[in-house]
Amino acid sequence: MTTESLKASREAIYSCFGVLPSFVNASAIGPVVREGQRHLAQWTLTPIAKLISEELSPKLGANVSIDTLTPLQAYDAGGRARAFSGIIKALAEAKNNDINANEVANALALVDWEAD
Repeated sequence: MTTESLKASREAIYSCFGVLPSFVNASAIGPVVREGQRHLAQWTLTPIAKLISEELSPKLGANVSIDTLTPLQAYDAGGRARAFSGIIKALAEAKNNDINANEVANALALVDWEAD
């Protein structure tokens, strides 16, 4: 039972800190690892970075911003093209469904894509 207990303990700790189980699977490759990194950055590291930024800004007397998501964007031409295509399709759907620019801006702010 030692092996099973150790595995269950690790999974519980990973779960507490927002680490997907597939992220630490020895056979995980490519897309699974990238999605694990994005998940960790978006749901765990970004809220922590926002708290740090909010605390540092008044102490340093300047607006502090810590970006955990930009480094995870697709830098290959195919990935960037797919991402751009998805954004354009989403904007077209929003326009067709009479979603105004403020609603789009609010949605973008929810995923930390608002303009600084």
